[in-house]
Parts: sequence; structure tokens; C-alpha cells
Amino acid sequence: MWRVNRWTAIGSKTVAVCLAAALLFRGHAVASDPAPANLMQITLERKTDSGVKTIEPQHVFNRGDTLHFRIQPAYDGYLYVLDLTTSGTYVLLFPRADTGRDNHIEHGHSYLVPSTEDGWFQIGGPAGHETLYFVMSPSPLAPNPLPPALPQGTPPANIKPRCDDALFRSRGECMDIGAGAQAVPPSLPLPGPVGALAKGASRDLTFTQKGQSTEVTAGKTIRGPVVYEFLLAHN
Repeated sequence: MWRVNRWTAIGSKTVAVCLAAALLFRGHAVASDPAPANLMQITLERKTDSGVKTIEPQHVFNRGDTLHFRIQPAYDGYLYVLDLTTSGTYVLLFPRADTGRDNHIEHGHSYLVPSTEDGWFQIGGPAGHETLYFVMSPSPLAPNPLPPALPQGTPPANIKPRCDDALFRSRGECMDIGAGAQAVPPSLPLPGPVGALAKGASRDLTFTQKGQSTEVTAGKTIRGPVVYEFLLAHN
């Protein structure tokens, strides 16, 4: 379960990008200016009593934790985010009325998802992995606004997050090495509305962790939409 606000660009000094998310698109677009292979950086931030703390993508969150994604795109394009929750519900995170309908992103800027400095997602639902699908494209790929109604999905396999003992001993926090940004295997169909809207999107991406951020790059110059997922682990 998520609590969200609007989408707003914030200054270009922030280096990290968080996402999060899930991305949707419809149709096929041809970009006049192909995007470079470097796509974006993504970073998770958690709200604490003392302020905001940057969190590694493998961190296992607890019910009630509040967080947001910070993203920094490396090219101009359009972003869509969809979440398959641990209860099997599809949630459109962006764009929508309360997170902002302008989903155009520009290189050199940083963005928050949700969009405002005081906007946060709140963790809820059964323990497991939220699957956020990210779709990026040089050109718009779906009607804006997107249809608000999404079908009920099938709950993901009941696999609870597992702490890596070595990481727990060294860092003092529960870390699930299976969480974070990763490619959607090309052999697996995209589920539910993601598959219906993102058919044909490239999945040939590389994910490199740099400190507490993840850099997303493509194997070749991007001329159309791409899709990847972010597994968010929580108890």
C-alpha cells in the first residue's frame, strides 16, 4: 500500500536517481534523437526521525516505513511506473492525478517519486517483494491520463525477504541480495497490464551499483522504449 503526492523536478545537484518503480507504454514510437546508452541513476531514500537517509536497494524495509525514489535521467524522455504489490494488486504510481500528469523527464535534472519533498510511499501489505516496473521511452507511449482502472493480478510467489548473514554482521541491517533494480528476463512474459501495454520493449539493460545508487545502462543506443523492474523487499 502506498501514499503518494505530486511529481516535481528538483534541482540538478542531486546525483542519485531512484525509481521505482514500474513503467507502462502503449504502441510503438520512433525517436528522432536516439537516447544514449546511459539511461538513469536510481536511489532509495527513507524518512527517519532525524531527516532523510539514503538506503541501499537491497535493504529490507518494515511495515510502516516511508520512502521515496530519487532519479536522475541521462536523456530526455517519458517515464511510467506500475507496481505489482505483494497482495497481487496492480497500482499505477505515475503518471496520475496525485503524482502529476506531466511524465516528461529531462537529463540534468533530478526527480522524486512521489514528486514533492514531503511526498512519500508508505510500506504495507503482506511481506514479500513489491515489483515496480519501469518503462522509459524517448517518445510518449500511452494516452495521458492513463486509464485509472487496472485489473487484479495474481499475488507473487510467497517468498519472504531473506537477510544475508554476512551483510547483516558487517552493516547491522537486513539486506536481501535479490532486491533492487534488475532486468526482466526475456523468457518471461510481462504480467497483466504491463504485458498488454509494454509489448516489444527492450530488456537488454545492465545494472551497476555505485555506492548506494544504481546506474542503468543499455547494451546499445536506445531508439524505443525499455522496461526493467525494481524489487522492493519488506517484512
